[in-house]
Amino acid sequence: MLQKIVLILAIQFSIMISCKSQNNNNSMTTDTSLQYIIRQSKDKNVSAHLLVLLHGHGSNENDLFSFSSQIPENWIVVSVRAPYTLGENSYRWYDVKMVNEKIVVNIEEEEKSKIKLMQLISEITQKYNVDSKKIIVAGFSQGANMASSVSLTKPEKIAGFGVFSGRFVNQLKPYISSSVSLKSLKCFLAHGNKDNMLPISYARENQQMLQSLGISVTFSEDVVAHSISPKQFGEFLQWLDQF
Repeated sequence: MLQKIVLILAIQFSIMISCKSQNNNNSMTTDTSLQYIIRQSKDKNVSAHLLVLLHGHGSNENDLFSFSSQIPENWIVVSVRAPYTLGENSYRWYDVKMVNEKIVVNIEEEEKSKIKLMQLISEITQKYNVDSKKIIVAGFSQGANMASSVSLTKPEKIAGFGVFSGRFVNQLKPYISSSVSLKSLKCFLAHGNKDNMLPISYARENQQMLQSLGISVTFSEDVVAHSISPKQFGEFLQWLDQF
């Protein structure tokens, strides 16, 4: 039942904000571990910041890429397709199910997706002129959870991460890095207080957990459901300025 609800809402979100690129600098690339769309930085001779975007359960790489036009031109923006297929133009990072009224993640699929993401980030960093100290990973819903997972387990590779309508996955606790790099991470956490799919209590619990790890958290709350509001994305852009 949970998967059906997630799929329906994710597809609705995808339809609401997805768009097809009209810029010749935007292209679908398939020569790496995962398929992705990229918008390159304006000046390819200068080391660029990298923003990696991860869509939610049941959506695809076109979803969050619709925000790329708002990202400063000195950033490379990459929107990634999750590796597991649900249907036509519909993908997931890992399977989830309800067990004793709790959300349980297929941790093996999650780990495989994380490995592929880290491989992709490494490949993009080498292929394009990326400043390896200015890499941000951000996602929506299940993609937000993946952004957290990548950042908390490989903090030496990531400068910051954005969590839109996500939650803290307790199954990942044993895998959190003990590196001192963890405390240098910065997180942007956004959630709607009308979210009936993942209530805002998940975001507040997430904030407390991340802060307990020594991570700097910027919290953005808005009167929206399971979606990203213009206010939240505007505050995310302001947060990006620190990098």
